[in-house]
Amino acid sequence: MTTDQKNNGSLWNGDPVVIVRTPSAFAKQSLLYIQEIGYFQKTSAFRMERKELTSFLLVFTLSGKGELQYREKKYILNPHDLFFVNCEEYVQYGISGHETWEFISLYLYGNLIENFYEQFAKHNKPVISLHNPSIVLNKLHTLICGQSDRSLSSELLTSRLIGELLTCVLQHPYEYPHANTDTISEVRRVQQFLDQSYSERITLDSLADMFELNKFNLAKNFKKQIGFSPIDYLINVRITAAQGWLKTSDISIVDIARYVGIPNTSHFINLFKEHIGETPHSFRKKWGNRSKL
Repeated sequence: MTTDQKNNGSLWNGDPVVIVRTPSAFAKQSLLYIQEIGYFQKTSAFRMERKELTSFLLVFTLSGKGELQYREKKYILNPHDLFFVNCEEYVQYGISGHETWEFISLYLYGNLIENFYEQFAKHNKPVISLHNPSIVLNKLHTLICGQSDRSLSSELLTSRLIGELLTCVLQHPYEYPHANTDTISEVRRVQQFLDQSYSERITLDSLADMFELNKFNLAKNFKKQIGFSPIDYLINVRITAAQGWLKTSDISIVDIARYVGIPNTSHFINLFKEHIGETPHSFRKKWGNRSKL
């Protein structure tokens, strides 16, 4: 049934709900938007296939078991599992076993969705088991119940909720409820050192020696918790510090490079342009403090 036939409030009363949306021109160009969202209770031999569909699909299992086939692999979907896939590729999902599979599906598209998915796929299999499913469930609930209003305000709210939902999904690899507290503490100490001592000569080897850690474990644990390698994080800190100097001082670019721990000026300029999109000279010209007494 569609929402023209069933009220959205029936979602939690056990009735299936399917809501189809057509985005406005503004939403299509500028926002994240829903193509279709629904709540389902499927039994027997339910199967759905997608391919060459300009859409991304997020499915959250409430109860029962489902099954996903994606990129030539099969995944069992248990309660609180969520999958996120690109429907341009071949996707098949359906019920697993004989009990009812209860789930919410969200077909979505819009501005920057490819970037969200690329980041997700870097760090996850297509199926993740949520540590705190109530957050995702509440946002899906709000999305479904908010679709009765067809207005620009509703499209803006929907885009915001989708962004929050995708943010929860992207944060999943960096949640570590069962992580060793010593490992967490070690990573935080390294992070704090990089924040405070970025001007020093620092390598992965020197970090490992300083904190008496195996450098491979350090790199793995740091990226797992922070989302960046230690060296990528250090570069970010240095470039951020350089922006501050460029905005607020007349110190030469050569000296700024040295102050932030990148004594090779050519290398500093290349790194700065890679991360900011323009040279330090161009950045200073646009952002420098031009206030006059």
